[in-house]
Amino acid sequence: MKNLKTYFSIISAAVLVMSCSLDENPSHFVSRDQFYNTESECESAVNACYRNVKSIYVNQFLAITEATCDLFSSNSTGKTDFTLAVSPADPKFGANIWKNCYQGIMYCNECIACIGASHIKDEAKQRLICEATILRAFYYYILTNVFNGVPYYTEMVATQDDLARIRLLPRTDANEIRRLLYQDLETNVLPCYSEEKGNILRGSSVKEQRVGYAMALMLMAKFAMWYQDWDAALMPLRKLEALYGELTEANYPLEKTMWRYPNTDESIFEVQHAWSVSGVQFHSTVAPSMYPTPEQDGWFNGVYMPEIGTNVTKYNILTCTAHYAIFYTKTGKQPEENTSYSGAIMNPMPLTYDVYDATLNRYLVKLDLDAIAAGSIRGKKIDRRTLVSLGLGDLKTGATFTAVTKYGKPFCGPKFWCPDMVTYHDSNNYKVFRYADAVLMMAECFIQKGDVENALKYMNYTRARAAVDPLEGITDKDDLMAELRNERARELGGEMHRKFDLVRWGIWYNQTIQYNTTNAVLKNNIRPCHRYYPIPDTECALSGYILTNDEYNVD
Repeated sequence: MKNLKTYFSIISAAVLVMSCSLDENPSHFVSRDQFYNTESECESAVNACYRNVKSIYVNQFLAITEATCDLFSSNSTGKTDFTLAVSPADPKFGANIWKNCYQGIMYCNECIACIGASHIKDEAKQRLICEATILRAFYYYILTNVFNGVPYYTEMVATQDDLARIRLLPRTDANEIRRLLYQDLETNVLPCYSEEKGNILRGSSVKEQRVGYAMALMLMAKFAMWYQDWDAALMPLRKLEALYGELTEANYPLEKTMWRYPNTDESIFEVQHAWSVSGVQFHSTVAPSMYPTPEQDGWFNGVYMPEIGTNVTKYNILTCTAHYAIFYTKTGKQPEENTSYSGAIMNPMPLTYDVYDATLNRYLVKLDLDAIAAGSIRGKKIDRRTLVSLGLGDLKTGATFTAVTKYGKPFCGPKFWCPDMVTYHDSNNYKVFRYADAVLMMAECFIQKGDVENALKYMNYTRARAAVDPLEGITDKDDLMAELRNERARELGGEMHRKFDLVRWGIWYNQTIQYNTTNAVLKNNIRPCHRYYPIPDTECALSGYILTNDEYNVD
């Protein structure tokens, strides 16, 4: 958020760096009666509620949501989140998520209570309370997706009695939390938005890209999808449709889904990483993990592409699994595709046969620029999303990455690259929610309600923008859901949603163990309990072991 301050003026620096989440010390809050006196003071307090989002959406969150699923695999074999080497005693990035989410919730609860008691104008008071309420719901959205049930509270920690009670809170069922938050947003937030007030806006149109009406609707729909109330999900989704209109190339160009384009019309919520000419940049390892393997002086995995960065730091590089995208040729001297891989989600790719390699005893492959220009290859239309979501090579010259040439396996694509990046200075915005996600959520709701016509209609919006044929003639619910899961992979793969989707569908473990086969350490570590992260042992101890990790104790 442009010009957002990342601190409370009334809270000491010690509070801002406190490491415990449910161990707040109310003695830190000492000057509430001297603050929240003006609109600017209240807004400054709400600004602090955004602070922890950036600490969550980093490289390790990418590992949790994408690299330990069915679409992407990491080259990391160390004991990291990329290999699910997690336990209650060593929760890895889970500890960071827990700390930052509960710290964000603490800030939001403080703002809601104190701004509510302030004497600023009602319009400003309402706006800022709604903003803090939406952000609080977002932090709980992340917590419940990552940990399942968690302690739930919405009041300010003002006294020692408050603190003692909150420390002893058990897990609340995740779907109960989601229902409560849905009701909170519906009852206390949506009525604050109206055409008359002029605040029914797309995410990109809100001042400083703060959260607002669209974000509240998206969170409501996400919550309802988890507890499978399809009508409850469709209510906010229909309102988003009324606001955003039809998802078409004319309205929302596919190219603009690239993270290098901040706050586009399709945006619902983005993590803001704007940087100034003075040299203030956001340092992140997300983009380097999405790049093809950097070599030196603008070379990436055998291709010279200095425009996408020089001296890029190498991190845990993601490559596509065979389930997601692969073009592999048959063994032997005939240029033929290995049919075992022709069913990958992102096929056909714009790759064709190159020279025969005697060592590998098969043909290598290369980018086919003619096929890209024609929009089809081997009698099939090329999904335009392969050109933005998959890293195949230089789409201008046809130079093909070595991993693609030899093994037919792409990296993540230019959607996620940060042009001109040096080391790990990443100025991309991370697109947390965008309208295409909502459109596909509508398709899923209609599938579950047995409305085949509308299910196909909404899936075909994203397919039409990608310039591929519409889905037709599918009536079986299981077949429709299979298409929906693949369509979400094509549209949203790499955008830090996949694990949450797979867990919600109840298929994460089977999908991951079947398709994420190249990382031996991950294959050895993975267990069904890893669908959720464990609550850190330190937090369990603070609760007197009211908080437990029962799933992790099962052999």
